[in-house]
Order: sequence, then C-alpha cells, then structure tokens
Amino acid sequence: MHFSDPAGKHRQPQTWVPWPPPKDYQLDSRPWRLPPHRPMIISGAELVDPEHGETVKGMDIRIEDGKIVEIAPCESLSGYRDQRNATVIDATGLYICPGLIDCHVHILAGLGTAEDEPGTEMENDLNTALGLKYMLSNGFTTVRDVGGATAKHRYSTESWLTPGPRLFVGGPVMSMTGGHGDHRSQFDMLSTNSPYGQFYNGGMEHTSTIADGVDECLRTARKLMAAGADHVKICTSGGVLSPYDKVEAAQYTVPEIRAVCETVKALGGTLTTSHCNSDLGARNAIEGGVGCIEHGGMLSRDTLQSMKEKGIHLVPTLIVQDAVVNGPLRPYVSKRSYEKAKTVASHSEITMKDAVEIGVNIGYGTDYVPMFQLAEFDLRAAFLPSKEVLKHATCNAAKILGMEGKLGCIKEGALADFLLLSANPIDNVKILNRPDKHLKAVVKDGRCVKSSVKGLPVEVELF
Repeated sequence: MHFSDPAGKHRQPQTWVPWPPPKDYQLDSRPWRLPPHRPMIISGAELVDPEHGETVKGMDIRIEDGKIVEIAPCESLSGYRDQRNATVIDATGLYICPGLIDCHVHILAGLGTAEDEPGTEMENDLNTALGLKYMLSNGFTTVRDVGGATAKHRYSTESWLTPGPRLFVGGPVMSMTGGHGDHRSQFDMLSTNSPYGQFYNGGMEHTSTIADGVDECLRTARKLMAAGADHVKICTSGGVLSPYDKVEAAQYTVPEIRAVCETVKALGGTLTTSHCNSDLGARNAIEGGVGCIEHGGMLSRDTLQSMKEKGIHLVPTLIVQDAVVNGPLRPYVSKRSYEKAKTVASHSEITMKDAVEIGVNIGYGTDYVPMFQLAEFDLRAAFLPSKEVLKHATCNAAKILGMEGKLGCIKEGALADFLLLSANPIDNVKILNRPDKHLKAVVKDGRCVKSSVKGLPVEVELF
C-alpha cells in the first residue's frame, strides 16, 4: 500500500522514524493509518441519478472528510477552492456515478473441486484480501457478505488495513440439520465425528452453522449478533450447491424463523435475510418476519405481491446460475447441482420480470465469482431497461443495507463513494462490464484507489 500527496509523491512509510524522534512525534500503534482526507471538488462531470433515472449537467461536487458536503452549479464554489486549497478535478465529459453495491457475496469462498485440499488459514486470508481489491478495482465500493465474513473482515476494510469495499457482514449462515448450509456427506450424517457446521471446498470453511429448534435458533442468532453481525442469514429452502437437499424443499419452520427474526430486530440488526429458491420456503420466511429473500428463483406472483406489501427485498443472483449451466463453473459442480441450477435458471428471469412489474425492491447480487461479478449487469440488461438495472446496484441496494441516502447516490450528506465513467450507465448499463474501456476512476470514502483522470491522483494503490 502506498500513500501519495496531491503532487503524486509517495509519503514516507509510517513504520520508520528518525532517532531521536521529532519533538511533535506521536506513537501510532496502527502504521497503516491513512493521512487526513484532502478536500476535493469534482467539476464538470454529469451527475448520474439512478433513483430518478436521469443525469444532471453543470454541477460541482465538494467532498470533505469522506462525505459529499455540497453540490452546486459549476464555478459557484470558486471561493471555496481558494480558501481551502481543495484539489479540483476537471471531469468534463465524464459521468459521476454512485459506487456499485453487490448485496450477495461470499468473500471467503474459493473455487475448488471435491478433491482439493483445504487451504491454510493464511492462504485463505491472502486470497480474500486479493478478492476484495479486485472488487473495489472494478467499481464495487460496498458489498454485503451473506456467508462467513465477520466483524474482523469489516474492520480490515473499514480501517484500510486491507483496501476493499465497505463490508456489511453476517457471520456464518444458519442452517437446519440437512439444510442448505449442512455440507456433511449423507454417509457421515449420523456420525458424531463428522465436521459439523463446516464446509471445506477450495478454501471455504466455517461459512455455516447448524441450529435446530427454537431454543438453538435463539442462541445462535444471539451469538451472531454479539459477534458483530449487521444482519443474519438463514436457509429456508434447498440450494443449488448443497449436495443432497432438493432445491424446491422448504427448510426451517415458521417458529424457528420467527425466533431468529425477532432476535435480530431486538438486538439492532438491519434485518434477517433468507437463502430461498422455493415458493413454500419464501412464504414461511415471510410469515416468520424476514426482510429479504436471496436468489428467489421460483417465486410465484402471489408471493412477490406479499413481499411488495410487507416491504421485503429480493436479491436475485443470475450470473452464478448461468456460469454453472452455460459457463466455466460447470466442471466445479456435481451433476446433481448442475440439474438443480438448470431448474432455478429456467424460472429466474420470469420471477425477476414479475418482481419488477409488481414493484418489489430488487438488489444486485452475484454470489461472487470475482471474474464474473460485473457480468450480472449484462444478464439483467438482456430483459430489463438499463435504468432499472442500475437502481438494483445503487439506490435499491442501499435500502437493503439500511443506508438509503448515504450510499448508492450522489447527494449532499452521502458518503463519497463514486465512479467516474466515460459513458452513461442509465443509457446502457452494460458499460459497467467494460471497466477497461469506461471506468476512469474509483473513489471510496473520499479516497481515490484507481484513476486515469488528469489531476486525480491515486491515494491508495490496490496492486
């Protein structure tokens, strides 16, 4: 990691101090601490407003301490520029777009076959750190991990110890015995020596925990919240990659679901979200009080209507299904999982169209395969308008995180997470999947991590 001043010269590493130290030297136990934010003005860019599906021309955007503090007509901030020595970036001809938000990732997941040996903890941590950098480099300034990441990972990116997106975490996924999060072999299911609640596959471990009955569900939800979870994820249906359950099966009873949801709400969590493909599993989850359905590939219009009425969000994940059915993930899954993926994929487009028509709030989700994370835009744009798809990854996603008005928008008071693009994503959202051509800068928390824009130096280098 390198830090640079406005002239682009790297600062002296904070891990070295001359002896005797300067009289004003203060010992810092966190040598990765970044210097204070530099005031910044982005001038001349066309402001992308996903919420209203339009752009606004001729505005200057003032940024201080990692926040957008003022948006005003061009040249109206000239006095401020002189008084505060702000860095002024001429972004004429570019579009300033809110940073992208992926609401369904697994940052601890790695690709691997059943024969692969599990990676060491160090290898997994290094892979995770690199994956976070890739996500941020591609424009994802915020992600919600729904299976494994904990408060330590959130702290790592929050403090810039590991450069990466803002992280919202839930810890391990809650699953019933034999559910989507129980990855024991059928032959080991009755053994007391099986690796209970753990899944080892290409570097993936400790991403799920088993809880049965109301009392266990209460206890587990309390533990997850005490460990710093922003949300809690449960499994209320079978899944594509779980080896033995049926994808249409319902999992967890309504009383178990309700116990988790009420606990998370009482302890200040954003919401309880549910891995769910089946309609019955979704209806049980809704009755139990969940706030969001993940995947939701086979939901009926009646269920979607209920979600709309109750304000329950939906986060589809088309790319991981398509990558299994039609793409390079095929060799990594079993024949059974391949068949389940085909079943879910055949319904997902219809379900999403219905959800848009009914008015369900839809977020952007990918299940996170790093090289395909942006391809979800292409899949959704094949049957939905670009301005609708852009909302999924910006203002809609912010609602799911409980960060409406703070993330997913370019507004006064919002956090300074944004992209500079050479084309308008409202007209064609597919340009986001061409970062080599159209992504000119990435700024998170008011700090530039990627830039080819004149006058906008990179403050934190990712690679």
